[in-house]
Amino acid sequence: MQSIQQRIVENLPKYSKHQKTLANFIIENLKMMPLLSVNQVADRAGVSTASVVRFSRILGFNGFWEMKQQLREMLKEELSPLERYKKTLSHKEEYEDSLTQVANKAIDNIHLSIQQNDLQEFKHVVNHVRRAENIFCLGMGISHYLAEILAYLLKLYMKKAFALNNASQSFPEQIILMSPKDLLFVFSFPPYSRQTIEAAKQARELNIPVISFTDKATAPAIEFSEHALIAKTDNILFTNSLGAISILMNALVTELALAEPDRVLDGLKKVEEFYADERYFY
Repeated sequence: MQSIQQRIVENLPKYSKHQKTLANFIIENLKMMPLLSVNQVADRAGVSTASVVRFSRILGFNGFWEMKQQLREMLKEELSPLERYKKTLSHKEEYEDSLTQVANKAIDNIHLSIQQNDLQEFKHVVNHVRRAENIFCLGMGISHYLAEILAYLLKLYMKKAFALNNASQSFPEQIILMSPKDLLFVFSFPPYSRQTIEAAKQARELNIPVISFTDKATAPAIEFSEHALIAKTDNILFTNSLGAISILMNALVTELALAEPDRVLDGLKKVEEFYADERYFY
């Protein structure tokens, strides 16, 4: 996916006089754009508000608000963790009620994630899981724990699922033993681990289906993924928010359980027998 700046520059010769004026204003004021209203942009660029809205649509957005949101996300990604933390500290008074602020941000992430995941794509992911002989989950840092959680959830629904780690064997050594009948889930969120991307690339070269959990359609793991589940991870601080990722994982295993009731029922009967054993549970 191209950046807004690339879209504008590539099509600059095709624009009308007013559109070129507006295009130049946006390029020269990229960092200011997320702070301006549609009326302010129109006034400062010397065009009508209708021209601003139309130009946003020419760039492929539903309107000015959507373009402004993408610009805000683009600029946020350019900030290092240190700069993001400093930015938060400079607006510290806005976060007196951190509980509410963080919760609202997580809710926004969930809503945006729902919008960015196509239902048919989601169904394809479920079908891949159903067909796979073995399911491997991989991530680095906190994403390693996400991989462990997904493997655990899939095991609850009677799937052969394993979380990979590179403590005793490198990821390449483990991936080379996989089969095209298996499935690899990779968790890749900023900062994107090179080891995770290289693992996805190797699996793709070996015809092993790869499904990525990542934060945007332009993330590096997308290139090597047959399907992707997009989870927004925006946070007040520099760390990734995990709420939307958790929702997607739970939705995946829920859909799987509903699609394979006989397998799940058989498994649950065995689990209940185990839970009834007083040697292990009260």
